[in-house]
Amino acid sequence: MQPLILGQSINTFDPAEALNDEYGTFKVTTPGGDYFYVTCTPGHSITSLTWGNNANRQPFLVTKISEPVTLDNMTGAGAPPGIRRVAS
Repeated sequence: MQPLILGQSINTFDPAEALNDEYGTFKVTTPGGDYFYVTCTPGHSITSLTWGNNANRQPFLVTKISEPVTLDNMTGAGAPPGIRRVAS
């Protein structure tokens, strides 16, 4: 499966499986409308996360809301004041 891109949403019955090897922060909305935030790095240790019994299973909505920021991402045009690339 391709990694999720920023702003992309998917429906899944098992968010832990869907987020395996993902990176960034995700908003996970439960079938009941509650939500929580999950920060992932590749190789995380959650193996399963389900909601309710098998007869009444409904999918979670998972949305990628941010990606990790590195100094390399913040240099150049549009970078915050005081951040610049230094020639090596």
